[in-house]
Amino acid sequence: MCGFLGLSQSIDLDRLGKAKLFDYSGSLSANGVFYEGTVDRQAFTYFLNGNLNFNIAEVYNVPLSFAYTNQNFDFSSPFKLNRLSISPSYKWITLHIGDAAMTFSPYTLSGHQFTGVGIDLAPTGPFKVSAMCGRFLRAVEYHIDEPNQQTVYLRRGFGLKTSYAFDQLDVGLIFFKGFDDENSLQEPFPTELGLTPKNNMVISLLTDFQLKERINIRVEYAVSGITEDVRVTDESGDKGILSLFLNENITTNYTNALNASIDYSVGNGTLGGAYERVDPNYRTFGAYYFNNDLENITVNASQTIFDNKLNIGVNAGLQRDNLDDSKASAMKRLVSSINLNYAPTERLGINGSFSNFQSYTNIRDQFDYINRVSELDNLDTLNYRQISKNANLGINYLIKQTETRNDRANINLVYQDSNEEQEGAAIENSGTRFYNGSASYALGYPQQSLAITVAANTSYTKAGGTDTGLTVGPTLGVAKQFFDKKLRSNFSASYNTSFANGEQQNQFYNLRLEGNYAWKEGHNFTLNVLSLFRNTVQSNTTDFTTTFGYAYTFGRGKRKNNAPSSMGQSPPRNNLLTFRYRDVVYSGTPKEIVQQLRNVLQQSRYQQLPQEKRDELNQMLMDMEQSKNTNRLKVTAIAFLEALHRFEEMNKMKK
Repeated sequence: MCGFLGLSQSIDLDRLGKAKLFDYSGSLSANGVFYEGTVDRQAFTYFLNGNLNFNIAEVYNVPLSFAYTNQNFDFSSPFKLNRLSISPSYKWITLHIGDAAMTFSPYTLSGHQFTGVGIDLAPTGPFKVSAMCGRFLRAVEYHIDEPNQQTVYLRRGFGLKTSYAFDQLDVGLIFFKGFDDENSLQEPFPTELGLTPKNNMVISLLTDFQLKERINIRVEYAVSGITEDVRVTDESGDKGILSLFLNENITTNYTNALNASIDYSVGNGTLGGAYERVDPNYRTFGAYYFNNDLENITVNASQTIFDNKLNIGVNAGLQRDNLDDSKASAMKRLVSSINLNYAPTERLGINGSFSNFQSYTNIRDQFDYINRVSELDNLDTLNYRQISKNANLGINYLIKQTETRNDRANINLVYQDSNEEQEGAAIENSGTRFYNGSASYALGYPQQSLAITVAANTSYTKAGGTDTGLTVGPTLGVAKQFFDKKLRSNFSASYNTSFANGEQQNQFYNLRLEGNYAWKEGHNFTLNVLSLFRNTVQSNTTDFTTTFGYAYTFGRGKRKNNAPSSMGQSPPRNNLLTFRYRDVVYSGTPKEIVQQLRNVLQQSRYQQLPQEKRDELNQMLMDMEQSKNTNRLKVTAIAFLEALHRFEEMNKMKK
């Protein structure tokens, strides 16, 4: 059984005596999942969550949160699951006490949880200071009966970040040190684990400055020194740059990281470029994961033209690895892409994108390398190139919009092509082509709080000159609100069948029913039922999942469940909103902004988005459609785009 407890606190004494003496708010929720089917998982799981915040005079906060589930864990972890933290603040001083996480920069201390103390000093002037000290990993002894357990030494660390802002120039300096306690493990462990007590020291220099108000330049250079085994007594030959702070020996290695970027604002867009180089095996004890052994060169440009109706974004980049020529193969990647978003009228929205990805790999012939006669011998290499092209086109058209009827049509086309070449010639039967097309028609009846969607989807794959798969199928969706919009229900049914070499292979039937009921003020009940029927050549299977939940919110500041809906109402044209996110400008009425975000969600690079995340983002779009507060809409829109960006970054890490 696993329990989770979190406590955090934020204090701002400036507000003392100026607000209500005592206030509170919070929420409680309970969810249960019942499953019956072919997947090896628990038949019933439940989750309990809650948070409670006490506020005194709007200057003293005590938030308490917890989560409990019947999930089982059968091994120890070096990371602490039960967390307790308090973060009092006064004016420009903030303390972090307990279980906290701080970030100095991506190449030093970056979000790693620690148990200890930290402080942020941010006075009105140009000088800023942050510091921390604490435990990063708990010691975990070796147990032969728990093969999944990770054996680790106790790890502590401390860090300091300072910065000073001149008129047009910001400079910063970061120190971070992490070290293992070689006496923290008492039980013997096999040498095959390769576990040794380590020591790490990092120093980083940062600068950020502007030229003529349009050009912004940012540079960070970091050096990380790691002694892989502090027990070794043999000294290293030459002293390193961090020898005053690091116990060096022959196992000590130094690695570097450099990141520089320049952005130039012009018109309604930007021009920019960036260079990043991270040495092989670069890492620090202040972050969980690093992409290393890479060199990236990127350029980008974006511009909004035609009275903010057309947005064009162009990106190109070159990446290579094997920076120290130690690998048996070297890879280069060339990526270029263009994205277009065009909204000529309030009814029509068009988005398109094209990307070209090329990967070059040179593999050394190790047999020739071993048996060469002299250093001057020419060694043949295996030149391998992989090419991938992606294109996407989406069209959204508002056919009809009245007080009683909204009709919307959508078409989305995706094309992907990949092939492989060796020594300049295409490898036989290596190419793969994927085509996908979907079309939907949505009918909305605002006065009846009813929406009906009919859609069809088809995909076709061709690999090595052979037709490997065709999948087609329709989908029907119905959304209806009852009881003065307190009960929201959604029903969908879909059918998909696949063919290979002209013969039918599989059939899938999917039925989904969702309901959400808001009772009185603060009570929410949810019920989701999913049935999936599979008819395959090998067998017929059924999966049944039911999820039910209850949530209660209380106190001031909670959201009201019976918020009025503005379904079918069009905001006035003079209510324009414009904001920029990652070099892309979004502009228009709130309704047009929502449509632009919907176009982004439908792009091909988000096809692998999990369904539960897609449902969450669609709900955000619905909330934005009903929002009458433009400031709130902008905040939600940026949160929507941030969620997509995080998904894209996680996909890159997995690859």
